[in-house]
Amino acid sequence: MKTEILEKIGFTKGEIKVYMALIELGESSIGPLSKKSGVTPAKVYGITERLKEKGLITTIIKSDAKRFQAFNPDRLLDFLEDKEKEVAQQKNEIRELIPGLVSKQGKGAEQNAQVYETIGGIRALYNEIIACLEKNKEEFIGFTLGDEYENPKANLFFRNYDAKRRRLGIKIKLLAPESQRGFLEKKYGKDRNIQIRYSRHSLPTGVIIFGDKVATLIWGDVPTAFVIQSKQNADAYRKFFIDTWKSSSKQGS
Repeated sequence: MKTEILEKIGFTKGEIKVYMALIELGESSIGPLSKKSGVTPAKVYGITERLKEKGLITTIIKSDAKRFQAFNPDRLLDFLEDKEKEVAQQKNEIRELIPGLVSKQGKGAEQNAQVYETIGGIRALYNEIIACLEKNKEEFIGFTLGDEYENPKANLFFRNYDAKRRRLGIKIKLLAPESQRGFLEKKYGKDRNIQIRYSRHSLPTGVIIFGDKVATLIWGDVPTAFVIQSKQNADAYRKFFIDTWKSSSKQGS
């Protein structure tokens, strides 16, 4: 039986061993439970206490001896629901904490550079971009990826962010080379929230302009983004984008 999911939702390996052993035994004292699980008696004591706190097992007394019994495995769903409620409460507490942290945060340099790596890093960057665009009431503007523009993982990632973007009413304007027209019109041509224009001239690739930052995204084996914070640099890229947008051809033309 695959039990990896239990580890993913917060169980230790020892807790999994003891819990699974108790499920099979029905009820047990420490000795047989230790033998069945392969966990030393000293550790079993602590583990059973944690499993009781999770609401998955209980203690019963028989013939003046303490024994343990697992509740119906349906309790695992109750455990998950409790975790969800706890996470929701923690999110609320963090939201209340953030303004105070921001007020204490040093302003830092007006110009700096950062690197975001892996899908997790790119996800963090896009959350930052969307938050910035929502705050400043800006559109998402940028240049499409380079040779990797057809990458299935990249396109899936962008589509997953579309739902969040749409909820916030953020529209997209993209500039792409003429060579990408066929693929992009087939993939995104029916999306009214995404405007794409095409240029026969050379364009930067994978560039997103937001606030006073410019991000350059490279979707290789390890997705990576290089982000430069500089108002002067962002303004220059934004002007270039607007000028090129005006002179580029529309979708379907």
